[in-house]
Amino acid sequence: MKKSIICENHVARTILVLTILFTVHCSLLISPVMAQAVSTPLKAGRTAEGVVYFLPKTAIRFNLLIEKKTYTPGEYAKYAEKYLGMSGIEQEQQVSYSVASYNISQIGVRDTSKCYSVDLKGKSETADIKLSDDGVLLAVNDEPARPKLNPPFTPAAKVPAIDPHQFLTDDILSAGSMAKKAEMTVTQILELQEHRQQLITGEADDMPQDENQLRLMIAQIDRQREALTSLFTGTTVRDTVEQIVTVCPEKEVQREVIFRLSKKLGLVDKDDLSGVPYYMSIEDLHRTNTQKYPTSENKKDGGFYVNVPGRIRLTLHREQQQLASFDVYAGQFGFVELRSGALFKRYVTHMTLNPATGSVDKIHADMNTK
Repeated sequence: MKKSIICENHVARTILVLTILFTVHCSLLISPVMAQAVSTPLKAGRTAEGVVYFLPKTAIRFNLLIEKKTYTPGEYAKYAEKYLGMSGIEQEQQVSYSVASYNISQIGVRDTSKCYSVDLKGKSETADIKLSDDGVLLAVNDEPARPKLNPPFTPAAKVPAIDPHQFLTDDILSAGSMAKKAEMTVTQILELQEHRQQLITGEADDMPQDENQLRLMIAQIDRQREALTSLFTGTTVRDTVEQIVTVCPEKEVQREVIFRLSKKLGLVDKDDLSGVPYYMSIEDLHRTNTQKYPTSENKKDGGFYVNVPGRIRLTLHREQQQLASFDVYAGQFGFVELRSGALFKRYVTHMTLNPATGSVDKIHADMNTK
């Protein structure tokens, strides 16, 4: 028993020594480069040695225009079939929602798996490094690029509703019952139609002198007739609002629910079964954007890590119907590479990143700077 304990202690000490030697050996293999990956998230910004920053992953914003239709029945709705021969006129107020249009835009969000530190040396010691509010690298010695977002939706000015009662005759307004008012209103509508026809055929007693006045009189008759008819058919008011759904795809997916639309409630959560599902599919096209800038051949030169985004195909479906397909670049579907640090150490170098993908939009160095 004593011999067994001694052997176990010897094995434990041997393992501990080997672990220490392996750790020291690994630390010696790591060269002090200008940019290093940070394994645990740090607070982004300036440090005593340099700067800590993140790269972005690409989120997709669905810009949805949701139309709300509110139907209000007319006060003579129940007499529509009797006096106008119109069947199927709704007797109750109804509200319904639909997607009028859709588009996408892209934004960058911090990728916590891509945290890097930069040791600033030489010309780069005074580098003006621009980070976003959440620490994403945007530019070096340059102004950040603006995100390419869709302009906000501006609803059209509402046309004031026409009050049909202003066109009713005094006899209609003083009628004793709703049925009598409806009957007399129909008579007024028919008289307007007859007057309109007489103006078109030139048989009206009040024929205007010129064509412009004729058009004006016909338009006024149409306005009155439509307003009076709405007392039977009701009115529909349309309101359109913009709503944004943001998703950040991490991998290929097939028909993933991103939101639902309820006819009665509008946009609802993707888990709310009261709405019709809208799906997103993501296909990785395994292509990256064309690189125009040299990478660092010598890691000791350091530099800045940037994204080389991959191209994906995003398809939007409603139930079994394909609505649209978009090909876009996304930072999380490509890879990361190091832009040469030699430029940043020897010259004042200007670099701007795409705020949505983290790729290099432009880079140039002031070679003549001393």
